[in-house]
Amino acid sequence: MTFSELAAGQFDSAATGSQFLRIVQFVQAPNQHVASKKHQAGIIYVATGEQRLTYTLSGTSVDIHAGTALFLRDVDHSHATLPPQVSNWYFIALWPDTPQSQTLVPPATQVFQTEDLPLNALLPGSYTETLRRVTLQPGGRSPAHRFGGLEVVFVLDGTLKVDVSGQAPAQLPLGQATYVPPQTLTQEVATGSQKVDYLAYFVTQQGKPFETDATSAPPG
Repeated sequence: MTFSELAAGQFDSAATGSQFLRIVQFVQAPNQHVASKKHQAGIIYVATGEQRLTYTLSGTSVDIHAGTALFLRDVDHSHATLPPQVSNWYFIALWPDTPQSQTLVPPATQVFQTEDLPLNALLPGSYTETLRRVTLQPGGRSPAHRFGGLEVVFVLDGTLKVDVSGQAPAQLPLGQATYVPPQTLTQEVATGSQKVDYLAYFVTQQGKPFETDATSAPPG
């Protein structure tokens, strides 16, 4: 197993009330511009093409290349696709369960959303969002582990089996995702004949251990 940390950032406190985790996909043509307004902090991952993120207040911009990511704070901004390629990118974030949060406008498409999280899943305090890209060779598996925070696993290529203690194994083909609660014994396994690439997104409270190795694997 190999992995790289693509982006990370901190927000001061989780919203009160019901919340959910969501992955939204955008497919933008070259030179297409998407005006956006202030919304939840989260992480942008660009799969193909190149995105230019412009911060409205300062006018400064950041170019996000394919295979890279950026933590976006809750500030006004806009998106533009740099030519010549179409850009396929994702926004992964924790959202309050409000009508405004549930509304998506083109070219946004929801590819994954959890049910409302338990109210005790996110206690008061500061949190860090982290995005990793992980690769497993055919038949490979991650070490058994527990993460201190919430996790979403999203498959970019191949087929992944996620063994989670107390749950049936999740078989995830390309484009599918699953949610893992905090402090849950977990192991990922590459199934099929090709390697697996996937994104792992975490929301971890400050002061909690990010990851703890386990001595035994969950049943799978």
